[in-house]
Amino acid sequence: MNLPAGKAAQSSGALSKTKIAAFTLALLGAWLLALAVSLNIGSVRIPVGKALALVLRRLSGGDAGGDPMAAVLFSVRLPRALLGSLVGASLAVAGTAFQSLLRNPLADPYVLGVSTGASLGTILYSIFAGWLGLAVAGGVGVGGGFVFARPVAAFLGAALTVGAVYVIAGGSRRRPGGDSQRLLLAGIVLASFLSSINVFLLTSVNQADIRGIFYWLIGDLSRPVDASVYPVLGLVFGGVFLLFLLSHNLNLISLGEEDALILGVDVRKVKTAVYVIASVITGAVVSVSGPIAYIGLICPHLGRMMFGGDNRILVPTVFLFGAIFTLLADTLARTVLSPAELPVGIVTALAGAPLFIYLLHSKRGSSL
Repeated sequence: MNLPAGKAAQSSGALSKTKIAAFTLALLGAWLLALAVSLNIGSVRIPVGKALALVLRRLSGGDAGGDPMAAVLFSVRLPRALLGSLVGASLAVAGTAFQSLLRNPLADPYVLGVSTGASLGTILYSIFAGWLGLAVAGGVGVGGGFVFARPVAAFLGAALTVGAVYVIAGGSRRRPGGDSQRLLLAGIVLASFLSSINVFLLTSVNQADIRGIFYWLIGDLSRPVDASVYPVLGLVFGGVFLLFLLSHNLNLISLGEEDALILGVDVRKVKTAVYVIASVITGAVVSVSGPIAYIGLICPHLGRMMFGGDNRILVPTVFLFGAIFTLLADTLARTVLSPAELPVGIVTALAGAPLFIYLLHSKRGSSL
């Protein structure tokens, strides 16, 4: 009985490698196209050929010679485009992991309270920074030696929320498979509770800082990219790699926890690891961008429609799909009302809600 299953797994693995390579290369090309569009559009238009020449010159160690387009490209647009891609890719993979883990199409980092916990950490930091007389740049950061303070506060808020949700749902050990639903319910309840605390705390924030915090709470990529993004890069790429390694076990768990146990999967350890890793990824990117809604909900659904339900394919392809979705949304956010800008979270919500309703109706009666 085990031998045919093993052969099928090997065949499926070989097929998955081919699909992974094909889909990933196709989406990588689409992301490069979206990046070219994003770099070109703005108050100062930078032709694609010019942008490519400037990038190649920078990579080869050449000097732009005081070219004003180079200043716009390397100081503003390229860092923002790369940050938006990183945030969207991370939230999309985290949403994929949560939905597969909890076997619920509505599970995403926002629903599970991770984003709300990060928001609470940021608001508390802003309040304490004001009390201590620190300069809060734009309401959500500090300059000088405190460049890591706000991201650390947001990350700690997310981490504590993850722990609280896991503790609240801890009674699920009495019934196999019950912990998934209890985690989801605990996350929803705690997110609602923390949202109320966030609104209450905003009344204590300096009026000069409240606009920046409000934009951050919606999801914003307009803050200049600083050194705080480097630890985020490490956490994201390390976490995504670990989720890819666990993707086969996630496939087996999605077929049934008892069957996965029979096949040798340590279900409880895998589920705990996936939950913690996805939460760490979410906390890391939310600490630099704010909680951007719908990316972790919509992108996994679109990925399954296009590529199927195999997590070995979904993890790398949804990573790129989330990057493309967020990059295009941010391009629209900073240009639709130019010279004014919208928070990217508004665009993702306006696009995501109707899209999710469409997916809900188009997949009526089907399962993940």
